[in-house]
Amino acid sequence: MVSRQFKLADYKTDVHNDWCPGCLIGDTLVLSNPSVKQIKDIVPGDVVLNAAGEYSRVALVIKHHHKGPMYRIRIKCFGEIVATPEHQFIAVKRLRRRMHNSSFVEERIQAVDLRVGDYLVYPILSRVVDAEYMNVEYSLKHKDTRSKRLPSRVLVDGDLLRLVGYYIAKGSVHNRSVIFTFSSDDAGLVDDTISLMDKIFGVKGKVNRNVKHSIDVVFYSSHLAEFFAYKFGSSAEDKRIPHEFMLLPREKQRNLIMGLWKGDGYFSSSKAGYATISKVLAEQVKILLLRQGIVPIVVHEPSHGMHKDAYRLYISFWRDYNLLAEIVGVDKRKLAGGRRRTIVFRDNRLYLPISKIEMFDYDGDVYDLTVDDPLHTFVTNITASSNCGDFAILNAIQMALADLQIERHRAVIFSGIGCSGKTPHYVNVYGIHTLHGRVLPFAIGAKLANPSLEVIAVGGDGDGYGIGAGHFVNAGRRNVDITYIVFNNAVYGLTKGQASPTLKLGMKTKSLPKPNINQGINPVMMALAAGYTFIARAYAYDVKHLKDIIAKAIRHKGLALVDVLQPCPTYNDIYTKEWFSGLDRVDPATGRAMPRVYKLEEQGYDPVVHSIDDEDELNAKIMQAIIKSREWGDRIPIGVFYQNEHIPMYEERIGSRISDYMSNPPALQRIDDGNGNPYADISRLLDEFRASTI
Repeated sequence: MVSRQFKLADYKTDVHNDWCPGCLIGDTLVLSNPSVKQIKDIVPGDVVLNAAGEYSRVALVIKHHHKGPMYRIRIKCFGEIVATPEHQFIAVKRLRRRMHNSSFVEERIQAVDLRVGDYLVYPILSRVVDAEYMNVEYSLKHKDTRSKRLPSRVLVDGDLLRLVGYYIAKGSVHNRSVIFTFSSDDAGLVDDTISLMDKIFGVKGKVNRNVKHSIDVVFYSSHLAEFFAYKFGSSAEDKRIPHEFMLLPREKQRNLIMGLWKGDGYFSSSKAGYATISKVLAEQVKILLLRQGIVPIVVHEPSHGMHKDAYRLYISFWRDYNLLAEIVGVDKRKLAGGRRRTIVFRDNRLYLPISKIEMFDYDGDVYDLTVDDPLHTFVTNITASSNCGDFAILNAIQMALADLQIERHRAVIFSGIGCSGKTPHYVNVYGIHTLHGRVLPFAIGAKLANPSLEVIAVGGDGDGYGIGAGHFVNAGRRNVDITYIVFNNAVYGLTKGQASPTLKLGMKTKSLPKPNINQGINPVMMALAAGYTFIARAYAYDVKHLKDIIAKAIRHKGLALVDVLQPCPTYNDIYTKEWFSGLDRVDPATGRAMPRVYKLEEQGYDPVVHSIDDEDELNAKIMQAIIKSREWGDRIPIGVFYQNEHIPMYEERIGSRISDYMSNPPALQRIDDGNGNPYADISRLLDEFRASTI
């Protein structure tokens, strides 16, 4: 098997965008797998929690310098987050000031448009993966003859999880031993720890009583020390719960919570609490509690004097207190009064009201993520966030080039004018930023001059279907082997949101004084009529599907169009991510949003013309593409509409007339004799323009 030569990073340049539709400061915590990371430390390939409560891969990290206003947004229970004015949060508008909403319609709302009382959304980790056993991995050292060999695997049951809870709360690793430090009042925990360690790992413990009224339980085993340090952390600062334990069924996780709380938690008459100096552990314990239906109040105490940064979780609401008491095995608290809860917990979503919003000036770097999931979201320690589709399309192009292993010197990208115009600056291949509406003539010229190149043209819907419409139609007549990707957001996004050719008649975006007076065009039907041999539509926020469509378009031999539906968060307030995702309508049976976008291939749709001689099949394929392209509103198809590999490429047509065209195209032909003397004699032409001398 041949290893891949090019990685995704090879197709990225050192040039970064100097604008993004909203970003977060670098120390914002993002819930990743298997840890919690500051957003500035996230790299492409990391896996992060998304707004659906599932994990998705990070496709791109966006960083730029922001100088201007920032918003500090504080919410109930979880603290605060700092964002640029344009940054979009998954949020719900508050309908009545002093009462909770009766229904919660989630939207993407910019920081500047949020108000005190609105709800930010925090999704609960929904994925469940049970594990029967855990492998016990460690290295055998030749000189270590005292440490007893451990079992190769151990059962993941209540005993193991309770022991792990004790260790994360009270344990540490020192040299060749694992040490649990309990208070003198924890005799029951001492006995339980000794019993569990012997039962699970076969290692005996030794009890040492200290003068400071504490008890050390020491387990001498270099193997055990290596395994515990690797899996759970060696000291208080780096304590963590293994990712596989975070996905266990809730019933099993109750044993882990029990061990954690018995080891380092407490219950008072009014609240329960847990403290740690590990920010990773604090977020993980929060997630464990949320999966049990328990909402903690999280407080960060900055370091002062000899004290390190601390993270405290409090549970005070009587219902949550009693749920935790039942898990840990302590007395429940009687209901004292009917205090109303300040947050809403329903359908595996937490709706946290905003309690305060402050604006301040900022001068520094900010960050955002492009995530490979259909809704294009990620979750911080405060709430779920989202961003624009421009960079999702960019990354899909880069990923397609990497998947196809196209050598960088054989690829070239041309762009027109608009939000897509700087695409060649960000892809580490040859590229030219061309004129408004003229991207196709440039791209076609390059391909005809050098047929060995993989040529990609990109542009906006105004650039390609408006001023460039004539070139769009005539390119279809030729069927040159290039790929044309159109960023279709139905507006002129670079010039303040005027109606583009794809905006429907009668639609009014926020930048239009009156509804659109022109009929909107159908790009799929226009491409069919012009003669394009590969016609597809994709959606900017389904990056994986978009990447696959672009790869198919590049592999196709002939002219390929990929029309990408791309919400414009700044100017198009009609075709938004919420609208495409169906968040404005709910299935009454399930209570879930009904997405408008669906994939043709999942419906058994066949776009391929299989026979060159079957006229009936050709007509049927064209007709079904027309019918599907007219679906809009409640159902919007994406995927390949039409594919015909039987039409000869323009390069083949030229080759039939010029015998050595493919082997000796214009770009490879010599223009001089090797000594700097041109083959072409243009002296007579120059003579006509030479100024006469007196």
